[in-house]
Amino acid sequence: MREASADASSRSSTLWTPDTALSRRQVLTVGGALTATGLLIACGGGSSSTPTTSSSSGSSGGSGGSAGTPGAGATPGSSGGSAGTPKRGGTLRYGLSTDPSNFEPHVSTGAASGAVKLMVYSTLLTYDANGQLIGDLAESFGWVDDKTFEVKLRKGVTFHNGDELTPEDVIFTFQRIKHPDTAATNAGRLTALERVEAGDGNTVRFHLSTPMATLPYVLADNSCMIVSKKWIESGVDPKTTMMGTGPFKFIERKPGVSIVLERNENYFISGLPYLDGITFIPMPDDNARVTALRTGTVDFIDYVPYTQMDAIAQTKNLVLKTDKVLGFGWLAFVYDREPVNDLRVRQAFAYAMDRAKMVQIAFNGHGEPITGGIIPKGWVGHSPDLEGTYDVDYDKAKALLKEAGFDNLKIDLLTTSTYSVIQRPAIAAQAELKNAGIEANMIAEEWLTFRQTVQAGTYPVHVWGTAPAFNDPDFLTDYVGSNGFFAKQIHFSDEQIDKWLTEGRQTTDPALRGEIYHEVEKRVLELLPWTYLIRREQGEAMANYVKGYTHLAAGSWSQITLRETWLDK
Repeated sequence: MREASADASSRSSTLWTPDTALSRRQVLTVGGALTATGLLIACGGGSSSTPTTSSSSGSSGGSGGSAGTPGAGATPGSSGGSAGTPKRGGTLRYGLSTDPSNFEPHVSTGAASGAVKLMVYSTLLTYDANGQLIGDLAESFGWVDDKTFEVKLRKGVTFHNGDELTPEDVIFTFQRIKHPDTAATNAGRLTALERVEAGDGNTVRFHLSTPMATLPYVLADNSCMIVSKKWIESGVDPKTTMMGTGPFKFIERKPGVSIVLERNENYFISGLPYLDGITFIPMPDDNARVTALRTGTVDFIDYVPYTQMDAIAQTKNLVLKTDKVLGFGWLAFVYDREPVNDLRVRQAFAYAMDRAKMVQIAFNGHGEPITGGIIPKGWVGHSPDLEGTYDVDYDKAKALLKEAGFDNLKIDLLTTSTYSVIQRPAIAAQAELKNAGIEANMIAEEWLTFRQTVQAGTYPVHVWGTAPAFNDPDFLTDYVGSNGFFAKQIHFSDEQIDKWLTEGRQTTDPALRGEIYHEVEKRVLELLPWTYLIRREQGEAMANYVKGYTHLAAGSWSQITLRETWLDK
């Protein structure tokens, strides 16, 4: 047996080395590892006391993580890092890009609300400063066999109300996630999970009906936060309040004004957090957020607008931390709605956009055009041979429209007014589509209304943008699997794609997985439920006295390192 334990009382013991970290290769080669070594266990814990940080210039040093290191796209640098001895105290004033609609721990309402919830709740697994999977509530974890995954919980962890965390809380959490009434974000990803049961000591075992190479990534996802069984069953509304085991306790929320958290003095990682608290201040307007940072009204902001990235990077008292790995945008079609139920119309849209030009228009060059598949460079399944599938060709787009019966096409195009990272590509797309005779009538809605309108399928075309939930090609299940969150919104399903996605999850050979996901990418480009637009740079900005924060290109931009952030002032 290969085993490495973690001492929860010593922060220095929580840094993973190559010998102890559960690498992506190990996750994907479960079968081989079992044959050679039996149970594979990896140590848990928080991140290193000296996490790496991305450069203040905003450069992330590449467009994708390496095959063996999730989220390895961020380049280490020194500016705004954790140099010096961390200081305790102070409240971080965080300019948040949206006011969370609710606090439901098992339903995602966007990255901004996820950042808030992650500071109150904990997950079984999380990411270290290098984007590697590590234990959070898990002291150790690993595969017993190819259909059984075991987690050993840290001892002595308490919820914010003083109750001790037990295996029963973990079991209840995943029963709740799988229950249809919860409508949990990760329910579809856990269809292979047959049951969760308590083992000897403080262990919990996940029993699968079929092998599932991506289970550790799902356990690290922000929407798999562990809740108190007693607390939920007491009748509280988890949409309006929060109570977990995280580094900070929820104090109060003033809708549209602030969300106040204070330090959890009994946090299970000794010495953390450093901050006395975090106050999240909703600031949906991009310019208002940047102005608040520049004037010192806030210390930290998310979703830095592209129009301000270069200026912030060149400002001495500010630090910009970004990556070019995860964020991407698309123009989606409600698959069974006229006129976009005609493949020729969808192809016309795909050929009608010069994406390189759109990168400049939308993001001032802070991005890359996507003309093929969406799996990033360095990941299993990345398919460079598919690049150029939809290079711009206005004449071909016009010809396809004519074949479909349109000399010119007038159509409504929905986007959101809340996030410039979504709206600006939509504006750029609108301008490009005119070159092929497609007149898109732009409709921009506030974020929560936009999500509801997309869910209802009100308009035939919309522009959205997000990131993979975890660093594995199985994230495509969310987008093109029949039960995927995004696929259901556009009424898309395909039996062949579903079959391949299932095979990809159950296969442990990375080379074979690569072939499977290449076929998925190729078929998506053929069926065209949407056309990809731009892979965008994205990140956070902060005052230079904010230390210890690491921008992670992992786990859909996990902000877990806020627990290690401190103020040098």
